[in-house]
Amino acid sequence: MHLVVLAAVLAGSVGVAPAADTSVWRYAPLKPRAGHDAFGLVSAGGPDNIWAAGSQPAVLERFDGRRWRVAPQPPGSVAALSTASRGHVWVLTEFAAYRWDTKVWRSMRPGRADLLAAVPGGGAWLAERGKLIRYDGRRWHTVPTPAKFEIGAIHARSAKDVWVVGRHKSGKPVYDDIEGGLPAVYRWNGRALTAVPVTAPKSSRSILRLDDVAVGKNGELWLAGRSVLDGDRLPVLHRRGGKWTTSAPPRTAPPEEIEPDGAGGVWFDYGLDQPLWQSRAGKWTRFAAPKPPPGRAFGMVTHPGGGVTAHIPGTTLLVRAGATFVPPPGNSYSPESTGPAQESTDRMVMTGPHRK
Repeated sequence: MHLVVLAAVLAGSVGVAPAADTSVWRYAPLKPRAGHDAFGLVSAGGPDNIWAAGSQPAVLERFDGRRWRVAPQPPGSVAALSTASRGHVWVLTEFAAYRWDTKVWRSMRPGRADLLAAVPGGGAWLAERGKLIRYDGRRWHTVPTPAKFEIGAIHARSAKDVWVVGRHKSGKPVYDDIEGGLPAVYRWNGRALTAVPVTAPKSSRSILRLDDVAVGKNGELWLAGRSVLDGDRLPVLHRRGGKWTTSAPPRTAPPEEIEPDGAGGVWFDYGLDQPLWQSRAGKWTRFAAPKPPPGRAFGMVTHPGGGVTAHIPGTTLLVRAGATFVPPPGNSYSPESTGPAQESTDRMVMTGPHRK
């Protein structure tokens, strides 16, 4: 029922696409605002619980299965957003970790944290000044981690299935004062963290910092990350049948993001203006890039094509958020032309890929 409602609500938007459009991507009907705004964060706990946030100016909205609504702002600027279910929506600001109680934001832990993962069924995990902290629904616990473990991402599938990725720093420089290391993965089973052995190519092993993880069927695993030298994305590590390889669609660079596809596979996301690739059971499928509204382009003047993506649990769909803008004439980026383009920037949400 929720999926039907979601598709109906996100199927059209004023001035974006007619109802008969057969595109695999559907826009949310967000009301235009004066000035400019953009979404920089998106999270979904299910088809009836999707949240998107942005800053400069601050914007926070949620989808409840019927329509998009403006949500109250927590104190401070939203730096991280994670949603597990209706009663388990969390944000991080510069002041604290907050949980949404369906009416107001409740301060759950004062101070500044770096990473956040809401847990389905209740609770949350934080990375706080290099330490792992978990909330079990009643109180906070420090989770012991190895020395020199640098946390890159936390992915909570349930209270007994939490993945933490990053790297073990070696203490030895690989370039000037940049410290080398090894990619690292840990899994929480409800009682303790267990190390998951990872094999990475020699060319990237010492500079790879993992910051994304997707878990498939029968132990299939995808790990993505960046170089500590220059921040560039590095090839995705893939474990299937106990064997580690690097994974990439045909003739493509490493993706910006990886997300589960809800059916045991994974999405490779290259940005809103690029084709999307799906890997499932060893097969690659390419989906055409979405088309922006007429006369507009994806992203902002300073970051064309940019956006964020999240899987919608309980579906095989993604929600992608960001902004569109009116490009300057002739692709001119002079101050005279970028001012109007900046002011034309409007937040945007789409779902897909839907079946034609």
